[in-house]
Amino acid sequence: MTTADPAGGPCPPPRAPAARDLRLVVPTLALFATTAVTVGMRPAVATALAVVLLAAAVIGVSWSVAVGAGDKVDHPALGVLAMACALAAVGAGVQAARSYALAAHPLVSLVDTRTGVEGVVTGFDRPVRSGGVMVPFRVEVTGSGASARAAELDVVVLAREGWRGLPPGTRVRASVAVLEPRSAGDQPGLRALTPPRVTGEPGAAGRAPAAVRERLRVVSDRALEGEAVGLLPSFVLGDEGGVPTETRDAFRASGLAHLAAVSGANTTYVMGAVLLAAAALGAGRRARIIAAGTALAGFVAVVGPEPAVLRAAGTGAIGLAALSSHRTGRPLAALAGVVLLVAMLDPATATGAGFVLSVTATAALVLFARPVAVRLRRPWMPATIADVLAVCVVAHLATLPVLAVTGLETGPWALPANIAVAPVVPLVTVLGTAAAALGPVWEDGAVVLAWACAPALWWLETVADVAVSLPGSPDVAPG
Repeated sequence: MTTADPAGGPCPPPRAPAARDLRLVVPTLALFATTAVTVGMRPAVATALAVVLLAAAVIGVSWSVAVGAGDKVDHPALGVLAMACALAAVGAGVQAARSYALAAHPLVSLVDTRTGVEGVVTGFDRPVRSGGVMVPFRVEVTGSGASARAAELDVVVLAREGWRGLPPGTRVRASVAVLEPRSAGDQPGLRALTPPRVTGEPGAAGRAPAAVRERLRVVSDRALEGEAVGLLPSFVLGDEGGVPTETRDAFRASGLAHLAAVSGANTTYVMGAVLLAAAALGAGRRARIIAAGTALAGFVAVVGPEPAVLRAAGTGAIGLAALSSHRTGRPLAALAGVVLLVAMLDPATATGAGFVLSVTATAALVLFARPVAVRLRRPWMPATIADVLAVCVVAHLATLPVLAVTGLETGPWALPANIAVAPVVPLVTVLGTAAAALGPVWEDGAVVLAWACAPALWWLETVADVAVSLPGSPDVAPG
């Protein structure tokens, strides 16, 4: 239906708000696809691709300007296409610049040799099957004495003695062996040859999460028994140090290993619980938003302001906004903006499995959580419970293809295993996070919350054991 303007001519129908909100999605997908395709590509080839895409964007804009308004040309669609080509050109150009910078870094020329490095620990260590740990580390200086060269590069250090438990922000100096990159376009790895020499203590942003982790281990040991003692810190904080190797392998073989990674789903569960509690107490919309924002900030403070946690907080907040809105366009546009920034500022992170999992889960929540919740509602099921179940089912099912492609889903029973544990994952996440936050100020109260997680942890462990015992599952070696 058309309307008349004051001059008497017909006016086109107004464009739907959702359509305006979705204009950023297609260009962002183009940027992400180009970023993924150009990983490991030679800098000259990536540069040439950027030039071609930029030329296509210029042609699209010129064509849109040259043709008249009366011609049968969809100008908005042409504009979106031109923007997609322009952003794709930016993605290829950023990857080319990253490849040039990586090739010029002094560590690249020192592969298979020994050198000294100075830098800062950027995240908590994670155990590896060989018995050591992986430590996220930002190299700032390579070499020593007159041969020292200043150049930053984020790497992973494989280490043993002395590297466990270093809080993020700790400045260290050590002797390392430079390892071959795992694939083209990756940075080299480091293997520590000596214990780290601490040259600078971490700030409060590193000490506080480390203290929370240590206290949660104590709380978990008091409240739980058996393998559940290590599983609670693993699922809540990503702290796998107390989980036996065989248990980690069982969760990996059953397709449940991703539960130990902090993702946007964690923040969604925590903030969703806060919103439900605030609504039950009769809080108004503004009060609920303030409560959810406070919970988000508290989650980051408890888990630690690592890049993965901050990305999870951003995507989780978008997913939560979608649950409270009847429109999908704006949350999708916000999610596209997050992907856009990460892809341009940190291409390696944008194409990593963790970030892709968070974005996939969030997009699924935006598009399908509310319709699924409506379908689940029954006279005997409250709307709030249906909403929570919808979040669990949608997030888990949406991420299964990503898990399969990235190799994180290694067993044929991963789909039923994830469906089976979906109802208890939010319980462990919410109660466990509350226990972690309460532990430093009231340990006995935190013990009660951790004890309440015992049935859910037992169920998670049972599902993993059953899945790996079924035909076709990978073998789990003892030890």
